[in-house]
Amino acid sequence: MAAGRALDESGQGVPLMKWPPLIESAGLPRWVVARDVLATLLAWGVLLYLIRDMAWMVLYWTMAILGVELPARWAPGELWRDTMPFLKVVALLVVWLVVFAVARWQLLTSRRRVEDQPAPLDPARQAVAFGLPGEALEQLRHSSSTTVDGLDPISGRWNAGSKVSVDTPATADGSHAPR
Repeated sequence: MAAGRALDESGQGVPLMKWPPLIESAGLPRWVVARDVLATLLAWGVLLYLIRDMAWMVLYWTMAILGVELPARWAPGELWRDTMPFLKVVALLVVWLVVFAVARWQLLTSRRRVEDQPAPLDPARQAVAFGLPGEALEQLRHSSSTTVDGLDPISGRWNAGSKVSVDTPATADGSHAPR
């Protein structure tokens, strides 16, 4: 199962969500695709309708910067009055996002959680639990690249036929560096 997995798929065989999210019609009835396209277009239309005053405000502001005077669509102060609810919602969402990010950052960087962790296992005790001989443990500890062959594929434990091969890194001229 893992051999045929692409890079955009998770390790458990469930594909990750593709981005951007597109309406794909493969294997779906036509009415479902039509419903999804219509709902998407309707949602975009409603959003654009709700922010139409903001779009006009940006256009008028940009033209004023360029020196082009357009006849005002609003009486003085009406523009801000009309766009203020939208700007308040935006400000509320920004504050909520910042508060959430700070709270999450404090949770992720909390030293208290690190101190509550159990002590690491002793490598010698762990090696004994897996049936690993002491000389193999020493080979594993002092090598930078190692190949372990013959482990039990189900339990991951050391077998009588298991062996450790220490690979020394190659130098620039292709020979192996002394250890």
